[in-house]
Amino acid sequence: NNNNNNNNRNASKQQQVDERKRVLADPRFAMLVCSMAEMAAGCDASISIKEGSDLVVQWEKRVDEVTKRQQQQHRGGGGSEVREADRVLNAIVGTAIPTAGVTAGALYDDHGEAGDDNNDASEVLARTYMSKLSSNHANTQKFSSRECSNVCWALAKLNLAPPGDALPLGRVIVAKSPSSSSSSRHFSSMDEMSLDTLSSSLRVREKLFEEARNRRLGGSGGGGSSTANGGWIPELSRLAGKVLDLIAMQIVDEYGLRNVKGGGDDGTKGSSSKFNPQEMASVLWAFAKAKRGDDALFSTVAKELMRATEFELEKGGGQGPKPQELSNTIWAFATAGIRGQTQVELVKFIADALDDGRGRFFGLQFKPQELANTAWALATLHSKRDDVGGIVATSTEVAREEDDGIVRVLRWVARDLVERVDSYKPQEISNSIWAFSTVGFGYDETCGTNSHNDYVHVATDDPKGDKELVYETLEVIAENAVSRVDRFKAQELNNMAWGFARLGHRTERTDRLLGGVANELVQRTWHFKPQDVGATLWSFATIEYFDRDAFRAGASRLNFRFIRSFKPQEMSNTVWALATAGFAPKYIHAFDTSLVPAQQRPTKDAIMKDPITECFAAVASEVMRRPHEFKDQELKDVLWSFSKIGVRHPALFQKMAKHIVGRNGRGFASFSSQGLGNTLWSFAKQAQLSQEVIDALGDSVKLVSTGRLAVYETSCLDIGEDVIKRLFVRAAEAGMDTGLSRFTNQDLSNTVWAYSTLGLLHTVFFKQVEKEVVSRMKQKRVKFRGQELANILWSFATLNAQPDETIVDELSIYLTSLCRGKNGIDVQSIAKIFGQRQELANLAWSCAVIGRYPKELMNILYMGLVGTSNDPEHTKQVFNDNGLQKSSIMTLYYVQVAADIEAPELKLSLPTGFPNGWGEGEGEEHKHAKGDENDLIEMSSSMLTLTVSRLQKGVSKTFDRIGFDNILEHVIDTNEIKDEYGVQLPQSPKEFLSIDIANIGKKIGVEVDGPGHFVCILDKPGKPTAPVSLKNQFDDRGENRVNGPTILKHRLLTHLGWDIIHLPYWEYQHLKGDKNKEMDYCQGLLEQSSKW
Repeated sequence: NNNNNNNNRNASKQQQVDERKRVLADPRFAMLVCSMAEMAAGCDASISIKEGSDLVVQWEKRVDEVTKRQQQQHRGGGGSEVREADRVLNAIVGTAIPTAGVTAGALYDDHGEAGDDNNDASEVLARTYMSKLSSNHANTQKFSSRECSNVCWALAKLNLAPPGDALPLGRVIVAKSPSSSSSSRHFSSMDEMSLDTLSSSLRVREKLFEEARNRRLGGSGGGGSSTANGGWIPELSRLAGKVLDLIAMQIVDEYGLRNVKGGGDDGTKGSSSKFNPQEMASVLWAFAKAKRGDDALFSTVAKELMRATEFELEKGGGQGPKPQELSNTIWAFATAGIRGQTQVELVKFIADALDDGRGRFFGLQFKPQELANTAWALATLHSKRDDVGGIVATSTEVAREEDDGIVRVLRWVARDLVERVDSYKPQEISNSIWAFSTVGFGYDETCGTNSHNDYVHVATDDPKGDKELVYETLEVIAENAVSRVDRFKAQELNNMAWGFARLGHRTERTDRLLGGVANELVQRTWHFKPQDVGATLWSFATIEYFDRDAFRAGASRLNFRFIRSFKPQEMSNTVWALATAGFAPKYIHAFDTSLVPAQQRPTKDAIMKDPITECFAAVASEVMRRPHEFKDQELKDVLWSFSKIGVRHPALFQKMAKHIVGRNGRGFASFSSQGLGNTLWSFAKQAQLSQEVIDALGDSVKLVSTGRLAVYETSCLDIGEDVIKRLFVRAAEAGMDTGLSRFTNQDLSNTVWAYSTLGLLHTVFFKQVEKEVVSRMKQKRVKFRGQELANILWSFATLNAQPDETIVDELSIYLTSLCRGKNGIDVQSIAKIFGQRQELANLAWSCAVIGRYPKELMNILYMGLVGTSNDPEHTKQVFNDNGLQKSSIMTLYYVQVAADIEAPELKLSLPTGFPNGWGEGEGEEHKHAKGDENDLIEMSSSMLTLTVSRLQKGVSKTFDRIGFDNILEHVIDTNEIKDEYGVQLPQSPKEFLSIDIANIGKKIGVEVDGPGHFVCILDKPGKPTAPVSLKNQFDDRGENRVNGPTILKHRLLTHLGWDIIHLPYWEYQHLKGDKNKEMDYCQGLLEQSSKW
């Protein structure tokens, strides 16, 4: 039945298209439009076409002569003649017009002036010739209100007139000012506008005559004539637009006079006809449909509608506008996109009418369609508030007035839906929900929302009451719609799901309804347009309704064959939804040309067998093909989706990096703070995913390095070292230009995490981030999440960004306040702030790197990590985890050693028997979710490196040659530290620290610092200069700075009595294998140690 209904609808639409083509191609219709245009222009019906044509041609010649004479005088003359020429030219183009009284033009005069000594030559000419064309006034007819309505309706219905951006609106302008619309065609008078319309009409008639003559001479107008087969239609289209413009000016002239000067008791003073609300509402509908309306026309009609209605209400006659006319009028404003003071007054007027009539208007009940259309219009206009200037966009008071009117109307819509939802058609239900969600009416921020769902809510004086009303309404709709979900069109299903998601409404009834929508998506996949696919999946993902079949069905639409029919937003919404819902491609390594050998990547045929893999492949190909069509947010969402779901695509990311920061690239200037942070996060995550590729494919991976160095090396392989550095430099500059105050806490967290992941440091940017974070913690302007604080401080520590110690002190004060619950600070209150214990471990490790241990902060961190009662099961239950991860356990060892030596007064200790019972459960393999950064954090915090590089071996041999006995990778375990150094560690032995090259007897260690021990300083470029010495071995070396893990490891080893010498890799490589130079270099390093 659904297929039959859709086929019938498609056949009906095609029939309408065919009928329209037949009408437009019929010469009789064109002649009818010409006659109509001539009547609208006020032409005397008794004047023959030849006579009229001669007069119009004469007028055009006279205008040309005046123009040419003025141009010649301007080139060759001076003094008064030049001034006269300028006056005539200005008059012809309509910049200054003398008028008597208030006319249509007066409403378009930005200064309110009625002209001056600039005698209007063009107006005089136009008046002279129009007087001849309409001399027999007995035969000159004007359109009545009903005729205007019918003419406009027909032209709009046939879609004959071009929109305003194709043929600028024709308007009478009294005095052009800098604020006048440069996109309008300006006329000095109605007469001049009428003549221009007549001129166009004659051109159509000439083309029709040429067509008829060709047919008479040669049959079907052969010979390649431009008029053959409807060659007059383009000019006919322009004529239709001019007719609408002329009627618009006549309406403004007719009713604008009344609104400016004020009408009589019956509202007809100064007007030759009485306003008919139904007809004028129909006129506005037509102008909105034809896209040829402006504020002057719409305001004139709306003011008259409100004036006439108020008169009828005062009179008590009950003959005012019907609900449909109110609905159609505000619908026209919304469709035309016209906002302004009158529009706000109209919103208030409709709200007052509903309130005063208790939901009725002049005793008549609004039909569901009228209420739904009104709601749609109000929401549409509200959503465009920031897109236009003027008083509504800038005045808080006017905005509040509009919000108040919108809320009052939507309350009536919601009540009516509850009362008679069965009377509402699917489209009316869909439009109503769309309206509620677009303005955030009754929004519930506690239910099923997502951070991707971010918009401004309409102001209300009763948020609790509105939330309860909308909750009841959505429950009624969900129950009703699920029983007839098969009658909803795809777009209506999309709007309904989108509305529930935006409003955060998730209940059992909602799930049943979403299940119905999902089933329809599966059953009617190809009935869903690209926009419907993307938005529906976005809604499912946002409200966290994950139906695998529905997501696969939606993804199947974005295939190689049809992807070019999808717009950027539709593509970005779809992959964002798939990534958010966690539906990964079957072939996760399909696009990794940097690391995965070709023979281990699937063929295109294999990719096309999995709809999700093909969807990601097709979207990537389109982004690379047409990146300029994607908005910043859309581009960001696509990149984020690939990284979030764990799909590496080096070609895509390289293309986008060059698109952003390459020659003539788009740059970051227009990116939002969220867009900036998420984009950098996506690039960093792509590189970090190399660890998963290494784990999955092992030795077949085309990568030499491991650990943190592998992450940076991967980014260089994927993007290119110069490009990735330039990307992060430009991002830092853009962030500082934008102002960090505009960044959310999450934006700041994502951004600094990306820099630290790749080992890139922009010192000035990080210093500004530090100031911003400290300021927010002091002022408590916005609440930080535990993860955000952990990521920020971890990034500073990892990069050795050298923040002021006050950042840790302020963090201590802030968290002490934040973690205090009803019962003070306990494990439960800490768990409300920190979702994972790894976040607490990261903060503790960061404090150790920075070397600052505030008592209150350290107590909170230890309490959250290991509780207070030596009960690991209780702590697991509170945090809802399987125990501490390996990285957290190792981190606690390092922190315990550092704090016991550097802050013994804290008396921190780990539970007896730790880590037994505290780690993740035996036999339970903990699987990190995509986007989990724990693997990288473990690499950062671990100081146990048991791999020996070729460089290490070479250095060790050189030290052997100069008599320095050494062993490679000397390991210090926890028992040795506890027994020999008295550090408070549990009995359970654990390998803890390693030294690259060690002389155990003298306790001299040599750390061969490869690239993984350094960060790159982006705003301090340059090569290392002076060779390293023990006194300055942690100074910046050109663009290189020792990272945080290396700093902490050095401090711990020093505390344990070791002399540690750091050997930067580039200094040794610079010796180029010269044995003597290598021996001299190593000897020089040893001589700096007091123990040698």
